[in-house]
Amino acid sequence: MTFPIRLRSKNPSAAELKALLRIVRTNKPFVVRLGSRTPLEEIMPRMHSRTVEINSIEGITNSRNKISMKDLFDEAEVKTAKWTPMIELDGMEEPWDIFPSIIKHVGSHSGEGIFLMNNQEELNQWRSEHANLSSYMMEQYHSFSKEYRLHVTAEGCFYTCRKMLKADATERWHRHDNNSVWILEENELFEKPSNWDDVVAECVKALNAVGLQTGACDVKIQSEKGKRAGFVPDFIVMEINSAPSMGSGTTIKYAEQLTKMIREYDQQ
Repeated sequence: MTFPIRLRSKNPSAAELKALLRIVRTNKPFVVRLGSRTPLEEIMPRMHSRTVEINSIEGITNSRNKISMKDLFDEAEVKTAKWTPMIELDGMEEPWDIFPSIIKHVGSHSGEGIFLMNNQEELNQWRSEHANLSSYMMEQYHSFSKEYRLHVTAEGCFYTCRKMLKADATERWHRHDNNSVWILEENELFEKPSNWDDVVAECVKALNAVGLQTGACDVKIQSEKGKRAGFVPDFIVMEINSAPSMGSGTTIKYAEQLTKMIREYDQQ
């Protein structure tokens, strides 16, 4: 008896990937989670005890909540921005140089639920308009000019793009789908950093920290243009996402990588 691979995702852009994976037949039942937290008993009611999961509910929950994610990053010593839950901001003994900073809702995504704070007046105004501070965190803003998304497994990066602001973008302090374009690795504008291997290793560390087997890391990196010879750009891992949006290129790479991963598990 063989089984089709079941993909569960909260992202509609994963529909093509779901169709591609169902063609693959395996000796064991597999469920791949890209953001889904549906209990395994509901997905595979008759075979849940035998089913192998790629991405657990725990890993997805850890990555969905930005405070939980940042706590785990700190435990694993992942390079990330200094941060604090908003409810602990006033009690910080030695806060970082706090402005500019970004406030994020714990479940923010696609550029929604995030706010730039340039000074104390803006912060005071924001706090007067938001009562539930436990749903927010604040992190130090880094103005690094380059941003990349690395799709990783424990073995490393299997697909990546650079996210670049459009020339006419009016909001330029953060990148989202409405003001940015994705640049593929083979494009000369990709400009792979000289310390790329270190960036990949840090993304794998972030993946392991939250307990995922595959995920997409968003990373900000300093530009090397105009810098002295031997300059090593600084970088931060902003977050890791278990349910990234998928274009055709992303879909193909995920189908290849997940099939490879599942084939290896299937033979164990």
